[in-house]
Amino acid sequence: MEKMEKLLGAVVAQYEQGLPLHLVDPKRSAIAVMSEAKFREMRADEVLELLRTKHLLISGCAGEEPIKFDEQGMRTLCLPTKEFEVQGASTLMSLH
Repeated sequence: MEKMEKLLGAVVAQYEQGLPLHLVDPKRSAIAVMSEAKFREMRADEVLELLRTKHLLISGCAGEEPIKFDEQGMRTLCLPTKEFEVQGASTLMSLH
């Protein structure tokens, strides 16, 4: 719990005008917030370029029910085993 409090303190210390940076000054924030519709309009290369410098937070996603933060919910985000590149190294990811 102590580590979580320190992490929260570090995050809150970066607030400006009592708000997180992605709300006050999106260009300086490490988080890019966009609607699902805007995200779907973007080409893959545009998404990849954005991900070089920012984390994506996509709001207003359509869906029948929210994704639960459990193993089954995480499986909806990608296939249970999927090959992907991490810093140039091929890796096999498994949620088992």
